[in-house]
Amino acid sequence: MKAFGRVPVIVGLLVLFSIRVDAHDPSMPNHEWFNKQEMNPAARQRLGVPWKSCCDNGDVFKTRFRVGEDRSDQWQYLKDGEWKIIPPDIIKEEDTPDHLPVLFINRHTGVELCFFVPRGGL
Repeated sequence: MKAFGRVPVIVGLLVLFSIRVDAHDPSMPNHEWFNKQEMNPAARQRLGVPWKSCCDNGDVFKTRFRVGEDRSDQWQYLKDGEWKIIPPDIIKEEDTPDHLPVLFINRHTGVELCFFVPRGGL
């Protein structure tokens, strides 16, 4: 009986950690910063996309992040219960307004577009 009570809590937490945030909402804090971010040229070329903006076709993906298990420069994020590798050509070393990691994902395809490395640790 107790196991059935845990299921809604676990599902709720998974949903909470997998929410996309609409950076286009003018009431969102730092709205202008989000809208100014552009993809790295290498990522645009690899993906074959004509746009530059991280935000035009993408949304911020709220989740957990970690450094690769081998402690390399590889970054990973949690999506649908699985750790996924962040493509190196989308990594940006610039700081974010709240010094936290930010990942933009294409809202139609789920492809990673831009990732801003956290300043202050995880």
